[in-house]
Amino acid sequence: MKKKKRFSKLFCLFLIISLLIIWGYNNLSLRTAETTLTTEKATDEIRIALVSDLHYSVFYDNDKVIRSIEETKPDLIFVLGDMYSRGMTERIDRVINFLDRLSEIADVYAVTGDHDYDDEYKQELKALQNVHLLDYIYRDIELKGTKLRIYGIDNVYFSDTFDLGNEFEKPPADRLNILLSHIPSMPHYGDFGFDYIFCGDTHGGMVRLPWFGGLYYDGYILPKITYSGIITDKGLYEFENTSLYVTSGVGNYPLPLRFNNRPEICLIKIKGE
Repeated sequence: MKKKKRFSKLFCLFLIISLLIIWGYNNLSLRTAETTLTTEKATDEIRIALVSDLHYSVFYDNDKVIRSIEETKPDLIFVLGDMYSRGMTERIDRVINFLDRLSEIADVYAVTGDHDYDDEYKQELKALQNVHLLDYIYRDIELKGTKLRIYGIDNVYFSDTFDLGNEFEKPPADRLNILLSHIPSMPHYGDFGFDYIFCGDTHGGMVRLPWFGGLYYDGYILPKITYSGIITDKGLYEFENTSLYVTSGVGNYPLPLRFNNRPEICLIKIKGE
C-alpha cells in the first residue's frame, strides 16, 4: 500500500510538472514565424516584421520582443493593434516608449484594435517620428524600387452595409497594395483589390488543435472566423486575388490559455516572381 501511495504521489508530481512545462512553452516562449510571399510587383526583397496583441504582456521581459524584431532586420514594421488591454490606460506611456524604440529599427505603420483605441494613445502615437497611424488613411511609399500603398482601418465591428468603397478608391494596379487591420474579417474586404492583408486578434486565450485549427478562442467554442469556408485563425491563407496573413500575436488576454499557439512575432519576406 505504501508503495502504491508513493507511486501515486510521484505520478501526480510528474503530471503537475509536465503540465507546467507545457503551459510555459505554449504561453511564455516567444517564437519568430517566417513566411515568404512572391509577387510580380516587387523588384527586390522587402522584409516586414509583424507585431500584434502585445496587451503589454507582464509574463516576460518585453525587451525580448524588441530584440526579436531587431534580429529580423526589417525594412518595415507593421503593428496590428491591441498593444495594451482595455482598462489599463496607465500602460499607454510604456507602449508609446515600446513603439518609439521600434521606430529606431525601421518605419512603423500601425492600426488600433478593440483595446488600444483611446484618443490619448492615438495622439501620442501620431506625435512619434517614423510611426504612422493608419486610421482610415493610406501612405504611398517606394522601397527598394517597389511602389507600395499601405492602407489601415480601425474597425473592430462591421455593419451589414460596411463597404470599403465608401472610404477608398480601388487600389491602383501599379502598386503593391497592403491592408492592415486588427480583425481578420475577410468577408468585408477580401475582394476589394488588396494584394496582401495583415491582421491579428487571434492571440492568447485561443487553443488550437494540431491539423484542425482553432478549438477555443476568447470564450467561443469552435470559432467560425471564416471566408470561403475557411476558418482564418492563424497563418497564411491564399485566395483568388489576395493573400491573408494572421498572426497570433505576443500577449495573452483575457487569460494565458494558449495551446499550439505560441506567442510570436512574424517576418514576412516579399520577393519578386
